[in-house]
Amino acid sequence: MLVDDSEFMLNAIGAGTAFIGLCSVPASSDFVTRLRKRDAKSDTYEDGDGKATPESVKAYSAGAPKSLILISAAAGLAVSICLLVIEPLGRHGLWTDSLDTAAWGLLLFQAVAIASNRSSVRASHLGIYAFLSAAAHAGVLLARGTTIAEPLLHRSPVAFALRVAEIACGISLAVSSLCIPRRPDVFFDGEPVDRMYTVSALSRFTWRWASGLLKLATKKRNLDLDDLPRPGGSVRAASVSADWKAKPTADVPLWLGLFLAHKTAFAVNWFLTLCASILNFAPQWVILQLLRFFERRQPGDQSLEAWMWVVWLAIVIIAQSWFEAMLWWQAYSDLSIPVRAQLSALIFEKSMRKKDAKGTGKSKKAGEAGSAEPASPQRADADEDDSEELKKSKQSTVNLIGVDGKRVSDFFAFQTLFPGSLFKLVVSLAFLIKLLGWKPLLGGFSAMVAIMPVNIYFSKRYSDAQDRLMKVRDQKMEVVNEALQGIRQIKFSALEPEWEAKIGAVRERELGAVWSVFLNDTMLIGCWVTSPIMLATISLAVYAAIHGSLAPSVAFVSLGVFKSLEVTLSVVPELTTDLLDAWVSVERIEQYLKSPEVEDICKDSDEVSFDNASIAWPADEATDEAERFVLRSINVTFPRGELSVISGKTGTGKSLMLAAILGEVDLLGGTLYVPRAPPLAERHDDKATKSNWIIPKAIAYVAQIPWIENASIKDNILFGLPHDEERYKKTLEVCALKKDLEMLSDGEDTEIGANGINLSGGQKWRITLARAIYSRAGILVLDDIFSAVDAHVGRHIFEKCLNGELAAGRTRILVTHHVALCEPKTKYLVELGDGGVLHAGLLSELREEGALERIKTHEQILEEIEADELATAVNSDHSSAEEQLGGGGANGDAALQKVPSKTQAPRKFVEEEAREQGAVRKHIYLTYLRDSGGFLFWSIAVVIYVVRQGFTIGQSWWLKIWTSDREQEIMPQGLPNVSGGFGYTYSEGVRQSSIHVFSAPATAVHGTLAFYLGIYVALSIISSLIGTLKYLYIYFGSIRASRKLFAKLNFTILRTPIRWLDTVPVGRILNRYTADFNTIDTQMAYSVGFGVNSFLGLMGVVVSGLFVSPYIVLMAVVLLVICLYYAIRYLNGARPVKRLESTTKSPVFEQFGSALTGVTTIRGFGKSQVYVERMHRKIDDYSAATWHLWLFNRWMGWRMSLVGSFFSSFASIVILLIPGIDSALAGFALSFALEFSSSVMWTIRYYANMELNMNSAERIIEYTELPTEDLGGRSPPAAWPTAGRIEVHDLVVSYAPDLPPVLKGLTFSVNSRERIGVVGRTGAGKSSLTLALFRFLEARSGSIHIDGIDISTIKLHDLRSRLAIIPQDPVLFSGTIRSNLDPFDHHTDAELRDCLERVHLITGDESAEESSGTATPAGSDSTAATAVKRNANPFRDLQSPVSEGGLNLSQGQRQLLCLARAIVSRPRVMVLDEATSAVDMHTDALIQRSIREEFTDSTLIVIAHRLSTIADFDRVLVLLDGQVAEFGTPRELWEMGEGGIFRGMCEESGEREKLRGVIFGEGH
Repeated sequence: MLVDDSEFMLNAIGAGTAFIGLCSVPASSDFVTRLRKRDAKSDTYEDGDGKATPESVKAYSAGAPKSLILISAAAGLAVSICLLVIEPLGRHGLWTDSLDTAAWGLLLFQAVAIASNRSSVRASHLGIYAFLSAAAHAGVLLARGTTIAEPLLHRSPVAFALRVAEIACGISLAVSSLCIPRRPDVFFDGEPVDRMYTVSALSRFTWRWASGLLKLATKKRNLDLDDLPRPGGSVRAASVSADWKAKPTADVPLWLGLFLAHKTAFAVNWFLTLCASILNFAPQWVILQLLRFFERRQPGDQSLEAWMWVVWLAIVIIAQSWFEAMLWWQAYSDLSIPVRAQLSALIFEKSMRKKDAKGTGKSKKAGEAGSAEPASPQRADADEDDSEELKKSKQSTVNLIGVDGKRVSDFFAFQTLFPGSLFKLVVSLAFLIKLLGWKPLLGGFSAMVAIMPVNIYFSKRYSDAQDRLMKVRDQKMEVVNEALQGIRQIKFSALEPEWEAKIGAVRERELGAVWSVFLNDTMLIGCWVTSPIMLATISLAVYAAIHGSLAPSVAFVSLGVFKSLEVTLSVVPELTTDLLDAWVSVERIEQYLKSPEVEDICKDSDEVSFDNASIAWPADEATDEAERFVLRSINVTFPRGELSVISGKTGTGKSLMLAAILGEVDLLGGTLYVPRAPPLAERHDDKATKSNWIIPKAIAYVAQIPWIENASIKDNILFGLPHDEERYKKTLEVCALKKDLEMLSDGEDTEIGANGINLSGGQKWRITLARAIYSRAGILVLDDIFSAVDAHVGRHIFEKCLNGELAAGRTRILVTHHVALCEPKTKYLVELGDGGVLHAGLLSELREEGALERIKTHEQILEEIEADELATAVNSDHSSAEEQLGGGGANGDAALQKVPSKTQAPRKFVEEEAREQGAVRKHIYLTYLRDSGGFLFWSIAVVIYVVRQGFTIGQSWWLKIWTSDREQEIMPQGLPNVSGGFGYTYSEGVRQSSIHVFSAPATAVHGTLAFYLGIYVALSIISSLIGTLKYLYIYFGSIRASRKLFAKLNFTILRTPIRWLDTVPVGRILNRYTADFNTIDTQMAYSVGFGVNSFLGLMGVVVSGLFVSPYIVLMAVVLLVICLYYAIRYLNGARPVKRLESTTKSPVFEQFGSALTGVTTIRGFGKSQVYVERMHRKIDDYSAATWHLWLFNRWMGWRMSLVGSFFSSFASIVILLIPGIDSALAGFALSFALEFSSSVMWTIRYYANMELNMNSAERIIEYTELPTEDLGGRSPPAAWPTAGRIEVHDLVVSYAPDLPPVLKGLTFSVNSRERIGVVGRTGAGKSSLTLALFRFLEARSGSIHIDGIDISTIKLHDLRSRLAIIPQDPVLFSGTIRSNLDPFDHHTDAELRDCLERVHLITGDESAEESSGTATPAGSDSTAATAVKRNANPFRDLQSPVSEGGLNLSQGQRQLLCLARAIVSRPRVMVLDEATSAVDMHTDALIQRSIREEFTDSTLIVIAHRLSTIADFDRVLVLLDGQVAEFGTPRELWEMGEGGIFRGMCEESGEREKLRGVIFGEGH
């Protein structure tokens, strides 16, 4: 036997020496390289992660570890030489010792190579090879020691001591080789980079570099983003995006591209998986050896072999834990996080290049346009074309990063389980065949094969349920997003209950899908719980039947192996569904990345010109030309350096023509010439001076819907350019912004909410105009800049801005209805109409031809000439803002009034997102527990879980009884059976003395195989049933909590004050509705369910220890205290970092959403790259948070594993020390002891997950407890208001309790059906009055009575639903024309068509055609022939689609549709915040007529921006500084003489005579 062993050892040490030789190759090549080229000592260090500073280079030192390496290697060599001299063990021993000495010689050579190396990175690298060599050698020496230790100790204690010293040298060398710091600290953009590749290998492989941050977290009780180092080069968004582009990935599918881009990480990942899979069964193998030792041990036998196995048990558990921990860390750090950053960056970069396809009006295939039957509101081809929907909706695009990118990256982390399952299956089969034989195994696996189809069936159902859930979540996100975008309109119209129901309906569908996911998942868990139990039961039964008995070593070890297999096999089906999910997501992302990009359709030239060009709005798919709006055969050349004007009626394609100049259209024919702007990098903006400021070929764009970022006013105007004080001041002046800034307490530093929410309409326009004027562009493309400003402001802008010194020499192309205003300075004029150009040419030529007069006539019907260049200014010339600041139209609530600034720092309009600190508050847990079912529900849950854990212990205990019975039968008669009676129940109490096992009464159970097996099977079946149902029970509570919390959140958000909604970005609220609820719906249930399971598993380990010895329990308590210390440190860091992960995710979505909205402006300015870089930074913030979350997780996991290995070793030692313990009890105890570390770790991890998921509950509950608008009051009579009489008495109103009042004692009354115009200078309180009428501002004192009822005493909903308002900013919802006019189907189609006709969106003929069902216009053949080339009127069909925000309609059409919506409801009191600013004069005149004719039964209050609108009203209310200055008929106010404010306004307007004519009724 010894010879065999010594021969085996000779082979082992020979192999070890060869391995060390291999590991010495890098050291040799390094030596050779350095001899050829001497290294100069470098004072700098730089790599892909960043650059070291002189201080960090100075602080770097590796002297101590290098010295220790040399000493250990030299000492090891010396000891091995001594052993060779004094103690050769026979011929084999001599060879073995010689090889040992040779190995040490190689190790010393490696040590010298490391110590003499000047490069820190190379030394650290060689240190890893030295570690592998030293560890392998120490392992071989330990294995040899296991066989020769006992005889050697008796024969030669000195040699024994030397052998121990040699092993110690090996371990010392291995450890010190890992202690060389890899490099100095490096920095990127002045910020420290994560230290993973900075610290020593030992620190890196034990995650020790996280300790500093965790210490900081404990000290601060929090962590901020600034505390986290920046991600390294391998994770940084810019780097991974550049890597992707550098590789030829364009031609391969996205999934293959991702695999190839990360192939090295995959290879490492799979190698670690292989090692972890093999080591997974090593502890079981060691326990098998231990149990076999117990089975053959004689009383009093104290062999050293058993002690060696205890040491090996500790080693293999540590090794297995480390490989497992490293595997998961590598999966996240090298695969998941970089892939998420890479996909997010690529999707965003694509969005900056992608065609901005508006819904191009795909007509419904359902009902043909002419059918009288309305096509059903839902799309006929709903499922047919999900992908098309995806491309259209902005929200779905944001989902690509939020949902799909995350899914793919998560799968990349978990894909390791696929190869892992295969490797584990192979290893376990080999192990089990050796242990049980093939027959029992075949029996067991047949049971698994029987369960497999069930598993696969439910996996498929689970996958389908997940798909349905994703689709419903997309729908929910869109509905919620739309509600939040249009929240002002919802509140003005009192539609909160309807929208609450609409969102609630989608939510119910979502919860239905979640429940379906849970049911199928429970069945999967059932398979997962049942299959290992059946596998074990059948295998053991067959084994016992074949062999007639069952040995403890076989029973407990095979049970352990089956348990390991359980996780392996159970995870495959769920993983397959994750694979399918990820596959769907990859396809969605790939489809987006391959969607059409903006093509370069323009040829370079010095002038902007169209040569027979036909253009249409961009479409992603081939669309029939008849369905598109096309401008055909345009021949236009805009003169360089001059002002050109494009005019035309509402909806004739003016904005389309501007989009063509920006290259944002589909060119269907002809040629387009546009000067080519230099790329951003070549502009050298930072070096711009006055002389070279203007870049002739650069373009600046002002969109029709102003796009403003959430930043300060100054930042919005500078738009990334350097600050030139003189130019900036001049820009503010010419854009009439000076007055506005003076009124703001923070001036130019005032922060603007997303999309300029806290600015009035006019301010938004003027800030975007200022951005264009300040820019370096030589070509200014301006869309309709006069529509939202008053006439005198318009004139100021026209003269000082468009024709002032800042515009000199710049080509200005302007869309406007105000041709007459622009005529004096215009060089070139284009009029559009009938799908093409009606007139185009130099103004002088058009004037000669007489075309100019015709164009102006088109703009203004002769009877209603509103000499617009002089159009009645409401505000005086010296005021610059056209509306009450911050109170423009519907936006008035967020007024930015002049408030003396108390502090120097500007106030933030958009508050930073609050992050809770420390542990989640008790209140949050109580709310969640109450909502999920309360005390009774959770009490039953605890009972179910405890019973299930009892059955688990019972199963193992029964196995112990069964196997001990077999032992008694085969025990020699003469020996006393110490473990005679274990047939007692736990409750009999603990009777024992000292270390000995307790001697309970000997009630041995004897029985047949069938008896034992029957009870074991019964226990198994009950256990698996309870094990499955307990999850379903928890899921039920989870759904209940979700439903209640969502209902509360939905109710509250829709009823919060408008002021709050304005100051909170939509992305932040959306995050609550989507990401946070996704967590609460599903993850919370898993965390609670599995967490309680792990905790009771841990208790099971402790209880099973009690059966053996109280010392094990004592040890468990001590180790649990240590675990608790680590757990608290972990939670202190993980909590804030998880919260940071939530808060760093919102800005990614907000930036993405904002950039998608303003993509045309961003591209127009050539700023795409700036936004890409900004997005990279935000993605990096998000990556840093996730990175640290996993880093802390691994830090904790590894330390728990060490504690666990200690527990297992201690349990084995106690068992060894108990004299005469039987192997059945030892097996029982050891099988549980192995589970200690995983139970502790999972308990803590699930607790942490639950607490971090509670963070979502916390964020939601925080919002459910927000103050809402006043919901009390009484209900007014059903028909109220009948007359529409309004009395305002001494009304005092302010925007916030701490702000001064804006209305100061207002008193006036309005009679029934009277038309009142409200005018006043900026800040007079016009819009505040509107808001007070609708109670968006509550009165501090005073009252408003409508028909004798004080509006402050009635319910808000009743008040708002009985009044109507048309705000300045038209808000439309996606859907159809019908769903916008009558969202809840209260009216017939005929009524709706009638309303459209009244606002002149369709003519009487079209309405008749529509009703009669003929789509072709009656008329001559030529009409029918040309109809094809005409652009269809979308309003003819009530089912015509309206895209998100109504963006497929022009601004004017949107406002007319809003007017029609108001007419539908026929209110008694109607408030109009003059909303006709974006329509041409002709349409405006028609609207004015509609208002006069349609609202004859209503009391009409109009906030006027043009005096001509209200000159013939019944009375005019003039406000001044929040008080009534004048109130009377226009005639009375005129006759007050020159001193009157109204008269003064008329005189200043420059249109005095026309107004006088209207007021005195002359010519009417």
